Amino acid sequence: MNSDRFSNRIDEIEEIGILSDLVCKEYNLGDYIDTNIIEIGYEDFNAIITASSGKYFMKVFRNSRDDAEVRNVIERAYVAEQNNVNSPKIYKNSNNDIITNINYGNSRFRLAMMEYIEGSNFFELGRKATINELKQIADLGSSLNKIEYQPNFIYDSWAITSFTEEFESKKQYISEEHLKLIQPIYDKFKGFDYSSLPKSFVHGDITQINLMKDKNQKFWIVDFSVANYIARLTEIIIICNNFAVIPGNKQESEERIKIAFEQWAKGVNATNLERKSFQMLYDVANAIYLVNPSYEIAMENDSEENRMFFELGKFGLSLDVDMNKEKELNER
Repeated sequence: MNSDRFSNRIDEIEEIGILSDLVCKEYNLGDYIDTNIIEIGYEDFNAIITASSGKYFMKVFRNSRDDAEVRNVIERAYVAEQNNVNSPKIYKNSNNDIITNINYGNSRFRLAMMEYIEGSNFFELGRKATINELKQIADLGSSLNKIEYQPNFIYDSWAITSFTEEFESKKQYISEEHLKLIQPIYDKFKGFDYSSLPKSFVHGDITQINLMKDKNQKFWIVDFSVANYIARLTEIIIICNNFAVIPGNKQESEERIKIAFEQWAKGVNATNLERKSFQMLYDVANAIYLVNPSYEIAMENDSEENRMFFELGKFGLSLDVDMNKEKELNER
């Protein structure tokens, strides 16, 4: 991977170790030892700092975020942690704040420091979740959705709520073959009253990249950069796409998706409208997995991560996941 692409998200600094050393002093972490840039993801500049007191996760917010958005992002993670959701601890700086501003020369860095989780995400593990793990992940999602917290809205180009805007602005980068799949979904979604669905605090990005499993087999949700107060159904749709689907196996994928949904549905007491809406919104989520990677690839960001989402999207659009039908079968 090209580290420069990640460094370009923040102000210039001749050596990232300089910033890391300043951070160690600000947070009283001991002597600085090393920095490992995390070359994955679409949002901010992330790195692991090793100091004499241990390892820590550093998130340096990209320049395109304004100061209010930066605070909103980290406050979301702080709220989750304070409500006993398995998410990394947010450390406070010498001013007892969760956000730190560091000036170096003409550069300004806005960052947060978090607990480092010793483990791997599912993207690194290279496997799908077991049925038991799938249920645990669905429970994590419902536990978040029950938090009484309504943060300010943050636009997310990968969210279901952004589908119409993203499709309209990027459809010229999509092949004719895939346009034929996406256009009917777009037309149907345009006429859907999304605001009628129950809303809650939603992480919105519980993906293979943002779910860690530590050495004690405990799950951790990371990166609340796009968490919002939106339709809670979004949460389980993203979980299903990333953990329930077995590419190439329709029957098993459909069964696993229904297991995950029913587990989540018990946790939040899902409504009939949510059941009826699942299939259409699941299709929207998969359509986005075709739209955004098509654009990124056209912009010469042909990463493994993009290819993964693209293939997930294509396969996901072939699945029958009518949860209303599942309820009718269970009631017989």
